[in-house]
Amino acid sequence: MTVTALPNVPPDPAGAATPQELGRRLRALMTQRRCSVDAVVRRSSLAGTPISRATAHNLIAARSNPRRDTLLAFLRGCQVPPREQIRWLIAYDQIFPENRRPTPKLSAS
Repeated sequence: MTVTALPNVPPDPAGAATPQELGRRLRALMTQRRCSVDAVVRRSSLAGTPISRATAHNLIAARSNPRRDTLLAFLRGCQVPPREQIRWLIAYDQIFPENRRPTPKLSAS
């Protein structure tokens, strides 16, 4: 049986165009930061944005349509600085445009 190695994926959201690509990049981020799923769950809870182990796993496996705050909790669990979090959230908004908050309409005066 042959095992095909996955191509080297950068721990960077740039270029991610699908949920699967975003998930692979989040997994690469965990690897770069030497975090396990359990560590991400623990750290996200300590940061005040708890997520479950199943939710964290589903995010990196691209098994669901995650909420924006789920990604934010995951990034905090990986101890990603706020300036870097913005880049991940921009990528999320491009991949999941239907999950974006609607822009408030201004009333005409």
